[in-house]
Amino acid sequence: SDPNFADKIRHVRDPKARMAIVWAHCKTKMVCETDEPKEEGVEGDAEEPKKGHGGCGHIQPQIRKEGLKLFVQYKRPKDEDEDVKSLQPDKRLFTPSEVYTTFKKMSDSDLHLIGLSDEYARPEWMILTVMPVPPPP
Repeated sequence: SDPNFADKIRHVRDPKARMAIVWAHCKTKMVCETDEPKEEGVEGDAEEPKKGHGGCGHIQPQIRKEGLKLFVQYKRPKDEDEDVKSLQPDKRLFTPSEVYTTFKKMSDSDLHLIGLSDEYARPEWMILTVMPVPPPP
């Protein structure tokens, strides 16, 4: 729904180039932006409401790789109390099952926007969930 984002990827046919553009646009976003709140009692209810993306306002973590493990690291706001700091760990392990669940939630339209094929290259298919074992001869 962001017009700047839509203009950037509108005419890019090459999926690899589209993925690079999406990555460059999104890598600096650190907060899931919420929709603007609706004001009650304002005239003009007959107008079509602006469609938002349904953001939750959650602070997005940084994902760091150490060896073969992924860690999620949150940056803390400077005005946060000491009591709140002890509740949420600064760094935690991002398990493969969480990654798989996150990839599985991606819609087909989102995959097309970032340059992946929903028919041949879904991201959750990149994670082995079943280990094939050939029978003994």
